Amino acid sequence: MQTKNQVRPQVMVRQSQSDGTRTNAMPQKQEMTAKYILQWFSPRWFICVMGTGALANVYQLLSGKPTGALHTLAEVFLSMAILIFVTSAAFMIVRVILGWECVQKEWRHASLIQFYSTISIAAAVCATGLFNIPLSFLSQSAAYNVAAVFWWIALVEGVFFLFFIPFKVSTGDHAEPRRALGFWFLSPVGLFVLVFAGNFWAVRMTSEATVQAILFVNIFLLGVAIPLTVIFYTIILFRALFHNFPRRDVAPSFMIGVAPVGVSIIAMNTLAPVLEKADVRLIDPTLAASLIQFISLFVWSFGMWWLIYAVTVITLYFLKHRIPVTLGYWAFIFPPAAYTIATLLLANLLKLPFLKNVGIVLAAVFSLWWFVNLILTVRGMIDKSIFDVAPTFKGDIPYL
Repeated sequence: MQTKNQVRPQVMVRQSQSDGTRTNAMPQKQEMTAKYILQWFSPRWFICVMGTGALANVYQLLSGKPTGALHTLAEVFLSMAILIFVTSAAFMIVRVILGWECVQKEWRHASLIQFYSTISIAAAVCATGLFNIPLSFLSQSAAYNVAAVFWWIALVEGVFFLFFIPFKVSTGDHAEPRRALGFWFLSPVGLFVLVFAGNFWAVRMTSEATVQAILFVNIFLLGVAIPLTVIFYTIILFRALFHNFPRRDVAPSFMIGVAPVGVSIIAMNTLAPVLEKADVRLIDPTLAASLIQFISLFVWSFGMWWLIYAVTVITLYFLKHRIPVTLGYWAFIFPPAAYTIATLLLANLLKLPFLKNVGIVLAAVFSLWWFVNLILTVRGMIDKSIFDVAPTFKGDIPYL
């Protein structure tokens, strides 16, 4: 018969693994069979699409024309993003067939379920690239048609998980403050990305009625995304200040806090042209543009604070404890890349050379880190370690 003291250490190990703070137990090494890889193929692969597609848009913004080295780089990165998206989507479909039970276990996990929002974000990022980056191998009309498909994927998947994720977390028994990590930002981030992808599509439409429909959808999405973002910033900053810093492979998630700033600035500043084209007399488009730009500078400042805060804390933690290589490393790419796009957009709108210089420096730094991530990811694919369930979450899986 077990005593209380014999049972307690087992409980403590489970709790510490699930909240990502500390653990003394080492997960057993899993044989990486093809079946296991397919059953646990993670939606975190779409974060690669997000980062790669965002950098494609950064290069096009810096280029400003459909020719030149930067534009060619934008084409290459956008093509890679689309290819990775299609490949990852195919693997996810196979996974649903072979590993439906595994999907359900992730949906019962307060953190793992958050990653399903990355599918919507990745689709909207691809749509944005197709609207803004001229491709030499695809006509403009064909590119817009493909972009529209990506937008619809982003809309359907994004809205579904917008309701499904909070429902599952609220009605389950797995949520607690220590599990409120940067992944929770992904749902509202997806709404912002969907909004500006829709804005880029709307300004290219000829039907005023269709433009008005897109405008209504985007205003609805912003009405949900903005309050959710403020709430999640409060929750996650509270978690950061009153609980231990996220340990091990979940530490990079702290960088995701930069993403809502970047994507919200892009979404808001691309809305003004749609208001004008839709001919909806909610507010004067010129006044709206000026007001949005003024607010954007305050939001941008908060983003710079979070970026410095996150880089400092994560770097110090890495030097002290090391961070194992997982797909979580791609959290170092999309959030700052989105912030870089917002910086360059504001620099162009406000005619501020200083902001453009900041954007150029950020683009250079995170382009270099993208190549580092690529090397680490390919190495992980070769030894198959990148396909395993993230160590922090692995201890939870048997209990879900």
